[in-house]
Amino acid sequence: MRAWTVDADDIQVADDLTARELHLTPGIDAFLSPQRSDKFVVVATKGFGKTLLLKAKRVALQERAVCLPQDSLLDKPVGDKIFSADMVSLYGNVEPWSNVWLIAIAVATLKRLNMVDDLRVSGRLHAIVEDGSLRSVIDHFVNLLDLPRSELFRCVNDTNNRLVPRLRTIATPVAIFIDSVDEYFNKHIKMRSSRASDTGVVSPSIWYYSQMGLVQVAYELRRVSHHLKVFASVRKEAFAKFTDETSMVQQYRGSAIDLSYSKPSLREIFVNNIRREKERNLCLPGQLRSDPVAAFVGRERVTHSYTGEQEDVFDYIYRHTLQRPRDLMTIGQKLSDLPPEERRSEARLKVAVNQAATEIAEEYLNEISPYIGDVDLVRLFAMLPRHILAGDEVEAIREQYNAATAAAGGSDGHVFGILYRAGLLGCIHQDLVSGTRVQRFLRPGDEALDRGSDLPASSHYLVHPVLAELVAEFSPEYARNIDPVNVVGDGRPWRELGESGDRRERALSVLKADIKEFSRFMDSPDTGQAVGEALRKAVAQHAANCLWYEVSEGDAVTIAHDDPNAVINSALRMSEDLFEAPGNPQLRIALDHGPVRLDDGPDGRAVVVGGEPLRRAARIEPHVAAGEIWGTEEFRQALEARPTRYQATLVRPAPGSAGPAGAINVKKPGSSEPDIWVRLYRIERRRSGDAAAR
Repeated sequence: MRAWTVDADDIQVADDLTARELHLTPGIDAFLSPQRSDKFVVVATKGFGKTLLLKAKRVALQERAVCLPQDSLLDKPVGDKIFSADMVSLYGNVEPWSNVWLIAIAVATLKRLNMVDDLRVSGRLHAIVEDGSLRSVIDHFVNLLDLPRSELFRCVNDTNNRLVPRLRTIATPVAIFIDSVDEYFNKHIKMRSSRASDTGVVSPSIWYYSQMGLVQVAYELRRVSHHLKVFASVRKEAFAKFTDETSMVQQYRGSAIDLSYSKPSLREIFVNNIRREKERNLCLPGQLRSDPVAAFVGRERVTHSYTGEQEDVFDYIYRHTLQRPRDLMTIGQKLSDLPPEERRSEARLKVAVNQAATEIAEEYLNEISPYIGDVDLVRLFAMLPRHILAGDEVEAIREQYNAATAAAGGSDGHVFGILYRAGLLGCIHQDLVSGTRVQRFLRPGDEALDRGSDLPASSHYLVHPVLAELVAEFSPEYARNIDPVNVVGDGRPWRELGESGDRRERALSVLKADIKEFSRFMDSPDTGQAVGEALRKAVAQHAANCLWYEVSEGDAVTIAHDDPNAVINSALRMSEDLFEAPGNPQLRIALDHGPVRLDDGPDGRAVVVGGEPLRRAARIEPHVAAGEIWGTEEFRQALEARPTRYQATLVRPAPGSAGPAGAINVKKPGSSEPDIWVRLYRIERRRSGDAAAR
């Protein structure tokens, strides 16, 4: 299977599917065991890999049992089924669906085993049994749905009296695999209410009961014959209806595998796909074994544009998903489509991830639209001023939305509660184990969307990152109000504005640097490795006494320290040592000074986690000439506030600059962030004859 396969329908034959395509959690490993058949229903919302897992089960059993369908891995219907009003009435509960599934499975199985000789059944069922063009369960299922009410009842009687007794005599293991029943009845759920369409009548109950009936029969057939196994995929939304419909819900749950993946599991799925990439499409092939994600994207970390926080690159990708494998495939494909030299750019990587996140959001909103009623998301999005909302803001926006909706003839409701249950609005959760506050988003399917309930209590509510571009399209102020303290994402820590105080925030001088044209050195593996080692050695040697330092993404250097002179000393010595490496690489170095947020690391030492100086230095660094050191006005003031051997000379902006006098705009090109005008100074050793150092 190729890397980043989004749709498991692309896997047509058993040879396309190997163990490498699957991430084996304990539950999945047990389900796939050929000796295990106690779990036979795969339950999940869209995007969790139901089809892939069902195909893997088929591959595991096909040498041990007679499998249906014969000519493909899974049996699945094609098209959209619409009924007359009479048939909608007939199929308005789960029992008729169970009957149709039982007939279809029984006839297909007996045909496959050549056990239909001398089978005495009524005319319509006899015609179906004798029709050699009908082979699979779905072939028979689709034909049975066209039977009038009276004929269906006759078929049910014949099945109970004639077919089921024959099923009890089966001596050969038979495994049946049924998928995508939900898609065959999609029109019923998408149009939501019972009303006429162009070709018939639709009803949401059809979508639910068609799947529930399949589960019920699959369970009951195990009592008929232990040789006959039916494996099926069912949407979680339909499976959840059993809670309201039957006392057998516990038994059905015990027969189902409910797909969900932890963050480490999702990372492993992402890494497995990276390993299927061709070497020429990796940014850093030499790191494939030690750090596959860095090998793929060319960096270990990215810098959050508004908080300045350094974030693990997979964490960045992960929080732009809805925690589903399909979302990671979408982002992975978008990144894979970029040439490696473009993918190395942090800006291009972020653009690609955000584009993929928007596609994920659009597809998901389309998927859940039948379950959320007439919620006007465009109207709601236009009312959101920011991505982090205080509780009273949410209440005010809800009242504003309800008033506007009522005026337009719509219905009001718990609009934010719906977004919360859909996993698109998060809250602040107190972790009882660690005692810390963390951000929490539900995963798709964690709660039923069509069960009205309001939001859980929380000081703040968080708009999911996948919605960022969609909301910003309708709310211009949204992108201008990004929180400077918190990076939004499931499981991330929550910090109140100003919470850090003196203990967690200090005024520090910070350095951001990278190697000019680093990708050119990486084109030669030997040279790239030598340059990378030279940089790491230089930083470790000359920044050892600084408060904090780090080398990431191969050539990205970050240093923070109290003394601006010490930061400059480190910068100059690193530059001199690095220049001796093959190809004479040169650093671009940017300096800033201001409040930096600190946390305690595992060893008790301070760890830099964010702050405006980090973000601003990261913006300045691409503008710096190779081999030079540029600093901000704040850095110049901090430098000149103490004795120093260095001087700061104003860097003149390009002629015709429209900004404040002497200022340069270091805003990221192509971004929607506000302009960032700063005065920049070239930092150099004080020349002989200049004024004495103060």
